[in-house]
Amino acid sequence: MNDSTPAAPLPDTPEFLGFDAIDTITCVGAGTIGGGWAAYFLAQGYRVKIWDPAPDAGEKFGRLLDAAWPALAELDMAESADRTAWSIHTDLAEAVAGTGFVQESAPEDLALKRGLLAQIDDVCPLNIVISSSTSGYSMTEMATEAAHPERLVVGHPFNPPYLIPLVEVVGGRSTSAAAVDWAAGFFSHIGKSVIRMDREVPGFIANRLQEAQWREALYMVEQGEATVEQIDRSITDGPGLRWPFQGPMLTFHLAGGEGGMAHMLDHFGPSLKSPWTRLTAPELSQQLRDDVVAGCDIEAGDRSIADLVAHRDAGIIALRRLTDQLATTTAGSVGGESADGAAGAPPSSAATPTSAPMSRVASATTLGSYSTEVVSEWIDYNGHMSEAFYVLVFGFATDQVMDQLGLDAAYRVSAKASLYTVESHIRYLDEAALGDRLTVVPHLVSAAEKKLHLAYEMYVGDRLVSTEEIMALHVDQAEDRVVSFPDTVAERISQIDMERPDWVGRAIG
Repeated sequence: MNDSTPAAPLPDTPEFLGFDAIDTITCVGAGTIGGGWAAYFLAQGYRVKIWDPAPDAGEKFGRLLDAAWPALAELDMAESADRTAWSIHTDLAEAVAGTGFVQESAPEDLALKRGLLAQIDDVCPLNIVISSSTSGYSMTEMATEAAHPERLVVGHPFNPPYLIPLVEVVGGRSTSAAAVDWAAGFFSHIGKSVIRMDREVPGFIANRLQEAQWREALYMVEQGEATVEQIDRSITDGPGLRWPFQGPMLTFHLAGGEGGMAHMLDHFGPSLKSPWTRLTAPELSQQLRDDVVAGCDIEAGDRSIADLVAHRDAGIIALRRLTDQLATTTAGSVGGESADGAAGAPPSSAATPTSAPMSRVASATTLGSYSTEVVSEWIDYNGHMSEAFYVLVFGFATDQVMDQLGLDAAYRVSAKASLYTVESHIRYLDEAALGDRLTVVPHLVSAAEKKLHLAYEMYVGDRLVSTEEIMALHVDQAEDRVVSFPDTVAERISQIDMERPDWVGRAIG
């Protein structure tokens, strides 16, 4: 709503519960959003009562919980979390009995929302805040039939709500400021990143920004200006890499150089009148609809929805870990000094590959170096190590990485599975002679459900003599197919810091 008319005086609002007094939460609706909320609340240690009239609601939520729980265990799980502490109800009064908070996530139907919120309000104690997961309606629109609209708020999440931290909180014209404050505080209390909106805006903040981009993307497909895959990659391999660290405003602030946003606006302001975007929605014709659907099918390839969800979740986990790590590092150092006042550490070998550590011991966050000596059998007719034996030494280094990750000989025998190198790129930068001591420093560039991207730097003393970059797949040798890493191995992989030397991805030549 854009109406800024002052709200009528509100009745006295009972004092809401203290956060620590809440042990039960009610989720109204168990679909993708409601079920995601329920999974998150369970992971935070709450008992969750789910109201959903669908006869298969419990079965569907069980499948969603199976998919969400491993990701929650990686990031957002309380020690007291119990994945079995949930129940399905078809009686609304029963579902809200004993609850400390209600999160409604019914389908986006205004009449349905109005009636359902009124029913929840009718059976719920007055000291309980009721939140709606609506993605488009304002609370002013939805609260028209409720007897106590002062405790109704919007708590708009992003999918999947069990992983994406953002929640946009805003009240309607009849919502009390106390209810909005309480909801914002509670979401923060359970680990969410909260935007407490100052006023109602149709679609809220993030959805409006998403919608503008989405409409332009549809136009580009319709006009034949870009494919679905090109549009997605323009974000994932472009500005999307910056947005987790600085949003669109700070991104453009940096684009202004030392002059910041002022220079950006002064210099590039006229381009706002350039025909770079079309902000009215195109007609969603059958042809446009079919083109977009087909493009998504092409981009997905043989990956199922479950595969795409797992890939997305793993990426979000890795990215959130990285941003948390960067935030800690930034907070602990000021002006190039560490938290204890000493000068900041120099860049790692990933940034300066010409200075290798001579002894790198494996820890929970690093891969251990591999060392060996050049023997006579490796020397060619030029008196230096033959190129074939660079491959051999890098292979020995990979064996050591496998051992550290739990893919050792015992695992390979028992599981009948191993790591297969399917692609590699070696650079021969300098020569190694008989008796030289080789030290290979491994880096985990990236990891996925079934594969590893590794990079190796081979040194003689502090002299970089060779590098290798490989892509390796985890293969079930009995079934001759690529399979996911077992949980124990995936956990070890997740503990390794990812590093990307500046030469990774370099083409031949």
